[in-house]
Formats: sequence, structure tokens, C-alpha cells
Amino acid sequence: MGLGKRKLKSSSRSRKHHLLKTFWGWSDRQRPDATVQWTAPNGQTYTTHPGSRLLFPTLCTPTAPPTRVDVPAADPNRGQKMPRRKTTREQNRAHRIQAQRQLNNEHAAERNKPPPF
Repeated sequence: MGLGKRKLKSSSRSRKHHLLKTFWGWSDRQRPDATVQWTAPNGQTYTTHPGSRLLFPTLCTPTAPPTRVDVPAADPNRGQKMPRRKTTREQNRAHRIQAQRQLNNEHAAERNKPPPF
């Protein structure tokens, strides 16, 4: 994962997890046994275990040594960088309707031309 756009990893299963990691300074580390260790901005850690470990314990055994990936430290003012819309949903909708009407008008003008004879 580079310094550009962040992508959802398999450990981020929901929008909430993605927002925690991207905008509020939380980080996660997935272990080989499928547990995920979440680290809060204040340094406190929380560990989650996969739900399948009770039903399928053999799936939670590590298969290969993990590779280390260094992640740059999060900006302390990251929570203030929530993306903002440039236009409202209503403006976007009005623009789409206007574009569709323009296409319809061009089609109707072509259809309503008098015959060439």
C-alpha cells in the first residue's frame, strides 16, 4: 500500500472499518492465524478473532511466515480530512436529467425532419 489512495484490504470488511483506518488514525495488522490486531490512535490494541475458529479450527493455523510491511505513521490531524462533495446530490441529479433531455431533444429533432422526397 503506497502513500496515495488507500484500498480496502480483506480485513476491512465494512465502510466503518475503512473509515476508522483512513480518517481516524486506527491501524490494523492481520496475523497468520487470521486474528486482527487493531491499534487505536492512543496506542491501545484490540484483538479480534475470526468467527470460523470454533467451527473450523484447522483453517486458523498459519501456512506461511508473514511478510513485514512498513506503514507510515498516520497524520495526527487526519480526522479533519474527511472528503467533501463539490456538488450536491440534487445538482448531480439535475445535471444528469439535463444531459438526458439534450440527448432526447437531438433524437427527436432527427426523427421529426421532413422526408427527403
